[in-house]
Amino acid sequence: MGRVIAAYRNHPHHTVALSQETVAGWMGITQTQLSRIESGEPATDLTKLIRWAELLHIPEDLLWFKLPRQRPNEATSAPAPVVSPTAPAVPDILGVPPGDSAAPPADPYRVIANVGEVVIVAIDRRTFLAGSGAGFLVGGTVMPLASYQQVAPEAIEYLVAQLDGYYRADAALGPHAVIPSVLVQQELIRQFLRVARGPERHALLRTSVAYAGLTTWLYQDAGDLVTASHWANQALELAHRVGDTQLVRHALTNKAMICTDQQDGPGTLDLTSAALTDENGLCAKVRVQAMQQTAHGYGLIGDRRGAEYALDKAAALLARVDDDYPWFNACRRTPGYIEVQRATCYNRLGLGREALPLWEQVISALPSTARRDKGVYRARQATAHAQAGNPEAAADAVTHAVTVAQETSSARLRQELHGVWQHLTPWHDHEIGRQVKALLVTL
Repeated sequence: MGRVIAAYRNHPHHTVALSQETVAGWMGITQTQLSRIESGEPATDLTKLIRWAELLHIPEDLLWFKLPRQRPNEATSAPAPVVSPTAPAVPDILGVPPGDSAAPPADPYRVIANVGEVVIVAIDRRTFLAGSGAGFLVGGTVMPLASYQQVAPEAIEYLVAQLDGYYRADAALGPHAVIPSVLVQQELIRQFLRVARGPERHALLRTSVAYAGLTTWLYQDAGDLVTASHWANQALELAHRVGDTQLVRHALTNKAMICTDQQDGPGTLDLTSAALTDENGLCAKVRVQAMQQTAHGYGLIGDRRGAEYALDKAAALLARVDDDYPWFNACRRTPGYIEVQRATCYNRLGLGREALPLWEQVISALPSTARRDKGVYRARQATAHAQAGNPEAAADAVTHAVTVAQETSSARLRQELHGVWQHLTPWHDHEIGRQVKALLVTL
């Protein structure tokens, strides 16, 4: 199967080869796991082979195993999901009730919990593996999860596989489009934890840490630092319950990010220092995450040497990030990741002229899907132009960033733009200043 998937990814039909990360997302696994499937020992788990074959639409006559036959009317017996016309679009959520997967359920879609107007639906194992799961229903009677006795590993794999998509959706659409979906996933995990035992419970707790970290970031991006702090505390507690040092240090760095947003340089450095205790025992990703946040702490207190040192250490480790943790993949996904952090630190230090070539580099390398990120970087580029005494170029960058801010409703981006106004103080009474002010009023 590994050879089949590698051939599929690189087939000339796609024009451009599909990345392992993209195909891994379709398969419900991580990029690292797919890399091992393609280059390691052949997979032998028939359930996984069947699911992957169905997801990739491989014709059965080309397979060396049989696909399960669909029972008559099975695909049409379940009610279609009803979605509120005003509710945000959300991905499917799949729960797996126990029982003999060969026996047809009376109703494959069962309500297990609700969050506000959204009702979470659990489906039977066969329907889940067939890839025909419903997502959410609006209205209906809520059933407690207590009637379920187990949580299938596939459901946990599915939850993990969604994380990267949520981060990408936030980068493209902003936090408000993503938060409702993530909160429902949080509720699903909470319900599963009531009944999960053994390895599945441990895996769920680890997944819950990752979702709490994601939720922390989303509320930061939405400008709600109080709620972000709540979720950061939740992530730290869950990490301690898992007993994973890497997760605990990740959670500490998430809390440091909130201090950075609050312009609390000493607080940021306190937390990142704790996160980097005995750092040689930490994986590369945790060290990169904590070191780049340390650089921001130094930037806030005006220590350029400290910021440069921390960023240089992070840059030296970046190529070694190869873990399976489903969080903080921005360090691998974002083009010019360290350059972004360095340019941001230069902005904090008032070094606009030195930041400008870095902003040009990272903005030109961004994919079109990173809409929100491009807006944030444009706003920071505008700040650098203002610091360098280029008001016209600053106004042009503000124009681009304001458009993105209106589309994504990112509080972080709005905050960045209002910061530009402060740096344009010498030009407030000039025509260029009035143009920028008129743009900012629209936010």
